[in-house]
Amino acid sequence: MSKHFDLIAIGAGSGGLSVAERAAKYGAKCAVIESGELGGTCVNRGCVPKKIMWYGANLAHAMHHASDYGFDVQAGKLNWEKLVAKRENMIGGINDWYYDFLNESGVELIEGAARFVDAKTLEVDGETYTADHIVISTGGRPTPPPADLVGGEHAISSDGFFEVDEEQPRKVAVVGGGYIALELAGVLNALGTETHLLHQGRRVLAGF
Repeated sequence: MSKHFDLIAIGAGSGGLSVAERAAKYGAKCAVIESGELGGTCVNRGCVPKKIMWYGANLAHAMHHASDYGFDVQAGKLNWEKLVAKRENMIGGINDWYYDFLNESGVELIEGAARFVDAKTLEVDGETYTADHIVISTGGRPTPPPADLVGGEHAISSDGFFEVDEEQPRKVAVVGGGYIALELAGVLNALGTETHLLHQGRRVLAGF
């Protein structure tokens, strides 16, 4: 027998969590379906981990220039694994907070991948769920390079950057001139990785 809700959000990123929590405040019976970690791109592969890496890069940059301002500071070698562990610990804490957030909001979490059966029915791991309103808030993912790209086997996406956890890259080429490319290039450069930015346009950040 199907379980019925007033509203189901597919995806537990910022959009899905917010709409379910707000509807629940107005008395709706709500659920969120998620196959991965809570928090979506921002928490797990975007804003939050990038800011931790940026903070480390900012410290490295400050130490590099500290002597110009009278400080006798010698920057040691970066412990990449420790920086990554700090980042992952921060993400884990936010993931845990979201579980409490859903529980306190009265929103049910359904773990798994959703599939539409019809306009009002979803199937998750063999169980069916119906709702008067279904919100699709699955987010997006990076577009991989063409399969026939020479050297493409060495390429990673912006998501893949956050999977480099054991050893700091010695040399990288960042392809693109948007804000994500520039942020990652700046972070890597400040942390000591030899970094090259490849962009086919006349100027970077052309759309901003």
